[in-house]
Amino acid sequence: MPYARAGFDLEVALSQAGIEKQQSDSRLNELYLGGRGTGTKLFWDRVPPETLPFSPENLLIFGVGLLSGTLAPGANRTALVTRSPQTKLLTYSTLGGFWGAELKHAGYDNLIISGRSPIPVYLWINDDKVEIRDAGHIWGQDARETQRTIREELGKDAAQILCIGPAGENRVYSATIQHGLGCGASRTGVGAVMGAKNLKAIAVYGTK
Repeated sequence: MPYARAGFDLEVALSQAGIEKQQSDSRLNELYLGGRGTGTKLFWDRVPPETLPFSPENLLIFGVGLLSGTLAPGANRTALVTRSPQTKLLTYSTLGGFWGAELKHAGYDNLIISGRSPIPVYLWINDDKVEIRDAGHIWGQDARETQRTIREELGKDAAQILCIGPAGENRVYSATIQHGLGCGASRTGVGAVMGAKNLKAIAVYGTK
């Protein structure tokens, strides 16, 4: 494995409940350095300009930089790339915390979400074991309740979780994606895009 790269992307197609682990393009990381750069390139190549923010064809790409998950201090940002409901344009938002490092430790440089689930779901990434789970029982909960419920359900206190609250579920244009007690991706309504996909949360635990 090249230093600072996990070497794989995880693609989740919610409409078909499809999960695929793919080897990442090392050239993209060399040119765009992961995170926002690589996520923007992936989005640009795959999403037509006429795609609407709440369309199943809109992608939600979570990416980490090359230094995330390494011993480099302060390199803990996760970048989300998608099309904004506020502007109808390609956008990005970032958050801190430990989620991005945990994604790298689970073995992935990027998480690419497409489609729309027919029911509320959450994603559980445990190294190479990836599951799409029913989230009907936590739909309507706020961010803190959601994280607490999922950790109890998984039996993994160390799992790192991103989630939306009722604002994201109802596609409020200013909705955020929350992580932990104080971290959030709060720019350009990315939480509303996650809600439009019926995706309540993403829990990650990695040992690599």
